[in-house]
Amino acid sequence: MKLLSPSDVSLQLTSAWSERALARSEILVGGRPTGRIVTGEVLEAAVQWKDCYVLFVRDDIAFEDSLRIYLFDTNWELVDSVSLGSMYTTGAFSDLELVAPNTMRFQFIGGITWELELLGRGVASLPFSDPKGVSRPFGFVKRFRLKGRPLPESR
Repeated sequence: MKLLSPSDVSLQLTSAWSERALARSEILVGGRPTGRIVTGEVLEAAVQWKDCYVLFVRDDIAFEDSLRIYLFDTNWELVDSVSLGSMYTTGAFSDLELVAPNTMRFQFIGGITWELELLGRGVASLPFSDPKGVSRPFGFVKRFRLKGRPLPESR
């Protein structure tokens, strides 16, 4: 796993957020357009894993910020995605940790440590089986698992 720099992968805003639609951005690789458009405005991190790419993209909307996680194959075809967030919450993406061979940990919303496990192939999955606050396009196969682990309560 390798964390990519902004010169490797970046976003270019194609349509700004409005009351009717979320912001959309084009993925640039090495400064060149890919033709791939994602929902979101701020690229928090890009990670290469084997021949795949994981992008963490934030909406950047005050009090309703969501984090979108996209998994692309080597040709920048979308193979899986989730959205993490809820109304009236503002998340801050932080503490990204790459754990070999296929896991990433990060924080976003409410002090929760999230763990993303990349899968070498699609695995069967029931719809709506992700943790609270996570939404995924309807389907029966996923290429990564996302788990939330709340911090222990302090006294």
